[in-house]
Amino acid sequence: MLYASTAAQAHLRTLGHYFNPTATLDNKLVLAGASYELAQALPEVVAYLERVFPSSEPHEEKIQAILLDYLHARGDVTIYGEPSADRAKRVPTISFNVAGWDPKDLVEKTEEWQAKEKVSPEYGFRWGHFYAKRLCDDILGCGKNSVVRVSMVHYNTEAEVKGLCELLDKVLGKGKAVSS
Repeated sequence: MLYASTAAQAHLRTLGHYFNPTATLDNKLVLAGASYELAQALPEVVAYLERVFPSSEPHEEKIQAILLDYLHARGDVTIYGEPSADRAKRVPTISFNVAGWDPKDLVEKTEEWQAKEKVSPEYGFRWGHFYAKRLCDDILGCGKNSVVRVSMVHYNTEAEVKGLCELLDKVLGKGKAVSS
């Protein structure tokens, strides 16, 4: 247990990320690291990944190609990072922005459509800076809500990724034609 008076807390700086809240003593002293319980699970996770990863790479390349091809064809999307689905150059985590859309609004509106149509895909679809705040703010010049990020892995299906593309078309409307 730790106690620090309010007067002493006024002189403390955070030990964690500079952009996290610092209103409480807990905020100032937490390093934003993993819990001990989760860290203890890592050997089993590593063993699982060693069994799964060699066979998952071609599949992950295929599913990220579906999303990347869709985003490239829209004409109103900026993709951050490697534009190809080549598994030697990237993993299936794709960050992007759509012209005229705030990332948070896009994710929330897409999730509304998901709920309405009772579609429950298992990929990560979020908005934010994902602990790359300086990159998003200072280098990429993204707005307050940074980027949209889609994370897919070996257990995602082609149908799920195609379903996301269909949902995005419902929210955004059909993409603009891209001249060759």
